[in-house]
Amino acid sequence: MKSRYPTKILLLCLALLTILIVTGCRAAQRKPLSTKTPTPTTPSPMGTTPRTTPAPTTPTGPLPTRTEEVVRLQDELAKEAEKVSGVKKAWVVISGGTALVGTELKTDMPRGSQGDAAGVKNDVIMRIRRADSRLTGVAVATDAGTVNQLRKVVEGMRAGKPTTTFTRDVNDLVRKMTSGMK
Repeated sequence: MKSRYPTKILLLCLALLTILIVTGCRAAQRKPLSTKTPTPTTPSPMGTTPRTTPAPTTPTGPLPTRTEEVVRLQDELAKEAEKVSGVKKAWVVISGGTALVGTELKTDMPRGSQGDAAGVKNDVIMRIRRADSRLTGVAVATDAGTVNQLRKVVEGMRAGKPTTTFTRDVNDLVRKMTSGMK
């Protein structure tokens, strides 16, 4: 005489195992990421209270894609950068949502004074961010080699050369300048 219980127990165990596998292997539900971005902060010169970058006020929408519009925006942003005390001349290249700014500092700035050059860079970053809210990042360079490379790209774009001509140069600039970007 055979007992029916071992078969029932086996089926019950298989059913439980199947339920555990199906419910246990579901992907964890993820909460959506917050759409609010934190306001970047920059340390104050004395290292005490951090300054917050003011929220940009103008313009909104996507960045331009036509070469003429991009060049016009780059020139406007360069003029904004030149309004910063200590900046003699500025050039801007926009790559994606990042503004790459090359600045030539005035000669009357104290030489070797890293605090002053860093302060000028921070002021340029803040001014550019306020000038155009569509930018996701701003990187500023003051060294002659990087500034010269930026200047050549800007001059070529102003001359009407296609942006694809400068892809390698712009990629190199992005790699150099955005490693410590604010």
